[in-house]
Amino acid sequence: MASINEKNLALGDKSKFQLVLVGYDREKAGNDAYVKKVNFPGLKLEGRDKAQELIKTGSTGFIPNVVLLKPDGTMISNDKAEVMKKLNELVEG
Repeated sequence: MASINEKNLALGDKSKFQLVLVGYDREKAGNDAYVKKVNFPGLKLEGRDKAQELIKTGSTGFIPNVVLLKPDGTMISNDKAEVMKKLNELVEG
């Protein structure tokens, strides 16, 4: 995900998507460290309760759960292979 995000950010104003991390860490230090490591925006642990609907959207029951959403919040896919393929197409094409 990080390399795909870097390619997307390199597109500047023509960026195709925004990655957002919704972490599952139960402790603030672990959550904050992971958000910093992946280098894309993430929900703060204390704000996660406000995103319960988002967290449930496209849930697969597996971690990591990767979901591709349209700007209006409707799900395109929650199949990891399909999502990764689509994101690669967006940054390569």
